Amino acid sequence: MRRLLSRVAPLTVAAVCGGLIAMLAAGRATTHEVTTVTRVIQAGAQNVTDHPAGSGALTPAEIYRQDAPGVVVVRAILTTTTTNLFGLPQKTSEEALGSGFVIDGSGHILTNAHVVTNAGGHGVSRQVTVSFQNPDGGSTAYPAKVLGADPLTDVAVLKVSVPASVLRPLPLGNSRTVQVGDPVAAIGNPLNEEWTITTGIVSAINRTIDSLQQGHNIPGAIQTDAAINHGNSGGPLIDSQGRVIGITSQILAPTADSGSIGIGFAVPIDLARQVAREIIATGKVEHTYLGIRGEQVTAQLAHDLNLPVDHGVLIAQVERNSPAWRAGLHGGTTTAMIGGYSYTLGGDVIVSIDGIQVYQFSDLTDAIAAKHAGQTVTLGVERDGHERTVTVTLGESTQD
Repeated sequence: MRRLLSRVAPLTVAAVCGGLIAMLAAGRATTHEVTTVTRVIQAGAQNVTDHPAGSGALTPAEIYRQDAPGVVVVRAILTTTTTNLFGLPQKTSEEALGSGFVIDGSGHILTNAHVVTNAGGHGVSRQVTVSFQNPDGGSTAYPAKVLGADPLTDVAVLKVSVPASVLRPLPLGNSRTVQVGDPVAAIGNPLNEEWTITTGIVSAINRTIDSLQQGHNIPGAIQTDAAINHGNSGGPLIDSQGRVIGITSQILAPTADSGSIGIGFAVPIDLARQVAREIIATGKVEHTYLGIRGEQVTAQLAHDLNLPVDHGVLIAQVERNSPAWRAGLHGGTTTAMIGGYSYTLGGDVIVSIDGIQVYQFSDLTDAIAAKHAGQTVTLGVERDGHERTVTVTLGESTQD
């Protein structure tokens, strides 16, 4: 069971790749709960301090001292309207608890969209506060404005007006360079235990996790065994140099009441950075749309599935009436169980885009995200042992 990490509690009884539709979030049994379970592979435990001396890696204590002042507690009042037994409108208000972190000296804060929106990423909260850690160990709360929230990537940007001395922007890293086994730390507010740090490793990369919008996914997610729980949503996943590589967002749990079992996921910071730039500039995000679901091809997967190429994206499904469907791309037709995992076989393998080889899922999504709806891309496609070129006119994903 994949679950969002924000914690939502009732207050009254009265009432987001850009590119592929290929997506996160973690909470108590709330309307944000998602039940999709994907493949998980967890590596052995290792702490941040396992790096050899002289490697330049920071200790957890050093990471905390450097980055904790830039992490905030996010609280949002979410209001939904339903119909009561008498057919009359009835409003229910809930408080969502999450985390966030400062990204610049202008007061912009990154968090998850599900922390500040109602179910499905719609209905942005107008009552949001962020709390900053004080040097004496206390905290000070300030009102914040939601500049924009993107349900397709589960990224939101807040804006707060505070004294410049309060703002401690965190350095942003590069999620494309993250490797399995890298040490990481998460700082957030699990179960309202403010400014908690946990450590672990990157357990896997290039996971596909659920979006807030039904039927959509977030590619390129980072899996970690660092303990993250309700309230960690929107907080930073940090590498050994103190740089943010992801936004902690979801956990995989056996039941709705389970806490961390060491399988958590973060939205990659490269994706979040791009979304944040668009929100800050325009208040919204344009998602260029291809319309496939697929699996990143590795040398091992190519060997196991007897594929003709050892890199690219194996198309499992092509969405009907999507740009990919109109261009004639083929999805899979059969399924096979290999090593306990189910794969959809028989579809095209996208090996290049505009002449650039595709080695990671992000190579494809990034190239598509750099385009606008109506523009075309040329895909190199392996089909039935032969490579061909397919021209696709990209569309724009709707956020229904």
